[in-house]
Amino acid sequence: MELLQLRYFRTAAKFENFSKAAAYHMIPQSAISKTIKRLEQELNCQLFDRNGKNISLNTNGKAFLKNVDKALNTLDDGINKLKEDEPQIISIQIVSGVRIADKLISYIKRTDPHLKIVLYQGESKEGITSDFNIVQLPIDTKIYDYFKLADEEIMVAIHKKNPLSKKHMIQLSDLQNEKFITYDSNNPLRIFIDDYCKQNNFSPNIIFEAHSVDSFRSMIDANLGIAFVPSSSWNSVESKDVKLIPIKDHPMRQLVVAWDKDKEINDRYHQFSSLVKKWIEENSN
Repeated sequence: MELLQLRYFRTAAKFENFSKAAAYHMIPQSAISKTIKRLEQELNCQLFDRNGKNISLNTNGKAFLKNVDKALNTLDDGINKLKEDEPQIISIQIVSGVRIADKLISYIKRTDPHLKIVLYQGESKEGITSDFNIVQLPIDTKIYDYFKLADEEIMVAIHKKNPLSKKHMIQLSDLQNEKFITYDSNNPLRIFIDDYCKQNNFSPNIIFEAHSVDSFRSMIDANLGIAFVPSSSWNSVESKDVKLIPIKDHPMRQLVVAWDKDKEINDRYHQFSSLVKKWIEENSN
C-alpha cells in the first residue's frame, strides 16, 4: 500500500467523483481509477459502490476513510512541524534599488527569522535563477509578473560649493554648462536617466562613468561634477557636502518585485509576498 493511494482515495471519497479527483490532482482520470482499483484489490474489498460514472462510499469505504483521515492528518502535521522548524529559503536578485532592498530584507529577517534570504546583486548571471527580482520598470510583462515596491524621485546631487546648490528647484536648462558624473551605460539607473534626458531634449556633459557606488559618490563629494540620483537611495548615506535638489517635473522611477510567470507559486512565495506588501503598507505614509 502506498501513501499516494491513500491520498487519491481520500480525494475521491470527498468528491465522490473520479473525474473531479483527477482534476484536483492534475492527473488523468484513468490514473485515479486504476489506483483505487489496486487499493481495493490489496484490501480485498470494495470501497465504493459504482453506478455507471457515479460512485459513492459504501460501508467499507466509510470505515476505511475514518482511519485514512487520522493517518494522513497525523502525517501532515508531522511534515508541517518539520517545515516550521526548518528555514524557508527565498532567493532575490537585486538589480535596482539596493538601499530600499536593504531596508526591506532587514524588515523580513526581523519579522520572520525562519525565512532565509539569499541575495544576488546586479543582472542575473548564467546558472542563477532567483525566486524574485527587484528591478525598475519597464520589464517584459510576457515573461514576468510583478507588483510595485516603491517610487523613487530622481533629483540632482550638487556639491554645496556649486552656485546651483542655492536653488530650491532646478530645471534641466539650468544644467547645460555642468559636468556630469554617471554610471556606466549598462546600469539600469543610467538607462532610465538617458531615456529621461532624451525625452526632454537634454544632453548632459558626461565626464566620468562610474562602475561602483563608492566611486560615483566620491566624485560628487569632491565637487568634480553633479549627478542625477534616486533621492531615497542617496539619502540613506549621509553626505554633509552634497545637497539634493528636486527637478521641476519631478521624474520618478518605479521599483517592482518581479517573478517568472512560469514559476510554480508555493507557500514560500506567498509568505514572502505577504511580508513585502506589509512592509510597503507600513512605509507608505
